Amino acid sequence: MNANNRIIIMGHRGASKIAPENTLIAFKEAIRLGADYVEFDVQETIDGEIVIIHDYNTLRTAGIESIVKQMTLKELKKLNFGNGERIPTLLELIDLAKDKISLNCEIKAEGIAKTIIQIFQDGDILDSTIISSFLHEELVKIQKIEPELKLATLVPTEAGKFSDWTYKKKLIDYTSENNYYAINPLYKLADRQFIEYAHEKNVKVFPWTVDSGIAMRKLINIGTDGIITNDISRLKEVLNGII
Repeated sequence: MNANNRIIIMGHRGASKIAPENTLIAFKEAIRLGADYVEFDVQETIDGEIVIIHDYNTLRTAGIESIVKQMTLKELKKLNFGNGERIPTLLELIDLAKDKISLNCEIKAEGIAKTIIQIFQDGDILDSTIISSFLHEELVKIQKIEPELKLATLVPTEAGKFSDWTYKKKLIDYTSENNYYAINPLYKLADRQFIEYAHEKNVKVFPWTVDSGIAMRKLINIGTDGIITNDISRLKEVLNGII
């Protein structure tokens, strides 16, 4: 187990096992199920609004092929993202989440860091927010603007890297040297050596995306700080010793 003996539950795109991903109902369900954080993705519309969506186009989630950054918020709001759900803005999520659940915000696009930080500052939720990204230069920009924000390095999925310790150590060292809060690797990268070395460097580890009870138990046993999952209920059952 980790030093605090407390596993942080992060709902991947909300409670996306039971609700359309990255929608307000998915975030409401994550709150209801008792997650500690919701993990979600942000992008910017053509009219400068920050919206919550993973893909750069809307085909997979709304059935219509349109590019997010080429659409207005009004145009996006007309689309059905599953069960009648509309695309949420970051402001809408903050209104829902404040004092109920913490936020793990993944930045998907360059050039929006300043806007996002301003939204979090205005919402007075810096202390309950983590910002993560595969775009590591964006994290550098964020740290310069708002050093109080907790930042997390996202580790890309690269074939052949699962057993490459040099590669994994380099990423942990990068995270530590920049004084980031955490590293969020694909769960297959997070073996005992990875987690123990991260902890030596005062870096927390939140692997993604873990839906198997077997994988959850393994990560818990080797000391992970938290788990990012689509299936919040299953993770709670594992933590409670039910499965």
